[in-house]
Amino acid sequence: MSLELSGTTPAIKGVAGSVSAPAITGDDADTGISFPSADTIKFSTGGVERFAISNSGLSGDGSGLTGISAGITEADQWRVTSNFSISGAGDIASNWERNDNHFDKIGTGMSESSGIFTFPSTGIWRIVACFNANASNMQYAGVNIKATIDNSSYSEIGQNYDSATGTAYFMSIVADAIFDCTNTTTHKVKFAYNTQGNTTFEGESSKQRSGATFIRLGDT
Repeated sequence: MSLELSGTTPAIKGVAGSVSAPAITGDDADTGISFPSADTIKFSTGGVERFAISNSGLSGDGSGLTGISAGITEADQWRVTSNFSISGAGDIASNWERNDNHFDKIGTGMSESSGIFTFPSTGIWRIVACFNANASNMQYAGVNIKATIDNSSYSEIGQNYDSATGTAYFMSIVADAIFDCTNTTTHKVKFAYNTQGNTTFEGESSKQRSGATFIRLGDT
């Protein structure tokens, strides 16, 4: 059976409805479509707004999406604020700050304590560590990304090295890893160095010279 309408617009008109009591429903009275204000259409299930269309575009947090990317919900960048001289191996545990110049963060952002970074939510995360250093006649200087899944023991999940072949040689060391955080209490990361001799890692508070970027790619 078909329905054909003719006449002036609107051909079909009813009440505006609300998220909790939509104007257009099936057998479920609190699941359907409403028109709560000018230029706005809202879709709800169980009396809760899930998705909306307005003059400004589409809205919805994407938390219930499956099979469709909800976009980047978390992105954060941290840096070391001052130079530090090192030799041998150790953790980079101090002088961290969040990028505070032309970018803050997307979402809640990471939290940091003594160089240990805690994730704001579970998910698949990309972690990129980029450190600038200088040394003379250095066989190697490296940066490691270390992760724990028990809030205790750490293992390397990303690593890279550079070398200094002359006097006052500048190095750029980038380590990259993808990490599956399934528990924000037990799954954490930190950063470490490993050098053959005396090396200066360069930090600065006004721009990104040595630090790390965290991007949540999707659900775990």
